[in-house]
Amino acid sequence: MLYLIPSPLSQETPTLSVLAEDLPKVQGCKIWIVENAKPARAALQIFKMPVPVRDLEIYELKQLDHAARQQLIQRGLNGEPIGLMSDAGCPGVADPGAELIELAHHHECPVMPLVGPSAILLGLMGSGLNGQNFHFHGYLPVDGAARTQAIQQLEFLSEKNGTTQIAIETPFRNQKLLDALVDNLKPSTSLCVATDLTGAGQRITTKAVGQWRKTKPELGKTPTVFLWLAQGKPQKN
Repeated sequence: MLYLIPSPLSQETPTLSVLAEDLPKVQGCKIWIVENAKPARAALQIFKMPVPVRDLEIYELKQLDHAARQQLIQRGLNGEPIGLMSDAGCPGVADPGAELIELAHHHECPVMPLVGPSAILLGLMGSGLNGQNFHFHGYLPVDGAARTQAIQQLEFLSEKNGTTQIAIETPFRNQKLLDALVDNLKPSTSLCVATDLTGAGQRITTKAVGQWRKTKPELGKTPTVFLWLAQGKPQKN
């Protein structure tokens, strides 16, 4: 079995990120495939593993070649439960874990996603924007001109289809993306900035871009989700 295990979204104030009834499944995993080892070890401490974390097998996905991944999936087929975990939130969503999940399906290794926090869905839930029709884009281009073009194109699609657009950014580039969105979206477009979701500093704010231009927050390196909806076409419920 390959378990897809959500990890805490907030690194500053982490909390248990799986349902209590799923905790025994998590604690039964002695093999872990993770995005990065340091945040994974911190999450494993919260899961109160029955053996010391140092005694667990922890592999970073980016360091595993195809043969090594196949060997681990085979161990799962042979009865050893394997945990897959990203740095924050749900594995396989906006992280490289989907490649391993695809491999598990290819070898007919059972896959079990566990319930837990997703910053994308939490941001959408709290935004007040259209939750019936939305599009997650991951990371927008870093280059200024390409990013401006992408923002304007996505706003056009939002206005045309009534679709909420969702993007994330590497935390140290949060402010640049916010600046680009505020500078390039129409004043009437609704923009939601959702920061530190599930953390002590959680803040979800939706305002028209024209209002954001008057006062913009300093995001620092706090994980943030950005959502926007052009108001040229009414939402469909």
